[in-house]
Amino acid sequence: MRGRRLLILIGLIIIVAGVAAVLLVPRIFTKPPEPAPSEEVPPQGETVTLVVSVQDIPQGKDITEDAVVIQEWPVDAVPVGAIRDMEDVIGKVARAFIPRGMPILESMIAKPGELLPTGGPAAMQIPEGKVAYALPIARYSSVAWALRPGDHVDVLLSFPLVDLDEEFQTILPNNQTCVSPPEGEECKSGVQGRLEALPNGWLVSITPSEGQRPRLVTQLTVQDAVVLRIGDWREEQQEGGEGEGAGEGAPPPSEQPLTLAVTRQEAAILEFARLSNVRITLVLRRSGETGQVPGTYPVTLQYLMDTYGIEAPPKLPYGITPPISGGVEGPVE
Repeated sequence: MRGRRLLILIGLIIIVAGVAAVLLVPRIFTKPPEPAPSEEVPPQGETVTLVVSVQDIPQGKDITEDAVVIQEWPVDAVPVGAIRDMEDVIGKVARAFIPRGMPILESMIAKPGELLPTGGPAAMQIPEGKVAYALPIARYSSVAWALRPGDHVDVLLSFPLVDLDEEFQTILPNNQTCVSPPEGEECKSGVQGRLEALPNGWLVSITPSEGQRPRLVTQLTVQDAVVLRIGDWREEQQEGGEGEGAGEGAPPPSEQPLTLAVTRQEAAILEFARLSNVRITLVLRRSGETGQVPGTYPVTLQYLMDTYGIEAPPKLPYGITPPISGGVEGPVE
């Protein structure tokens, strides 16, 4: 009897253990479900509506309904003081010249009869602590004519360096002329070379076969300059005549003046570069990006060879003729 009860008790224990295993094992070895991701997705490319000029508005002119529109503008590029309501602009007076395509700022408008600040339209647009500097730009130096007023740009300078005679300050090699050679000895005048001994023992004078080739170095210099205008600040443009936006579809001239807002020291840097035959190229920043970018390096041929592992090809007893040159465009502007 006692043995029978013991068997029943053992059976009950086994049944309970089995049920527990069935219920607990899936929870132990099954990965708990991850929480559902939030349905809120950060907005991409969010915009706001701003009042933007659709024509050049001269200083002192009344702002009419046909001169401005409501336009979508990227949130990260909204300038300080931008106006969003047309009623805050219509009927006001332009404190300074407002170029086409620029958001209307509170500092640009005044009430009718309010005393306007003195100065020309260019001076009205210069940020505090900056000066305006003009330089010529062409198709490639201006990002394929992409620049517009209000853009922020950086400046690349490319220097064609050559060796000079320190005293004469002229490009080497020098020319030499015999003044009083020893009697009976011949002296030839011409480009200064160097003496070398050939394997057979002959002493020869070696002179260059061409002029000195400049050694190119390119560096990012002036940063975060603001584009004030492309083209001349002509009186007819300020009075709403043909100007920067006239002749849509017409090809731009081969070269145009560009006015930048820079510091006084940066203006001196650009003027030195312009007068020194240094190539000036502008690079356009992403909308809303400002400030200085540290850590750029001067780029030379050696820098490119070392950085990208470029090796000079070996001199071989065979080659390709004619050289590959057809179909390659000439030098850029």
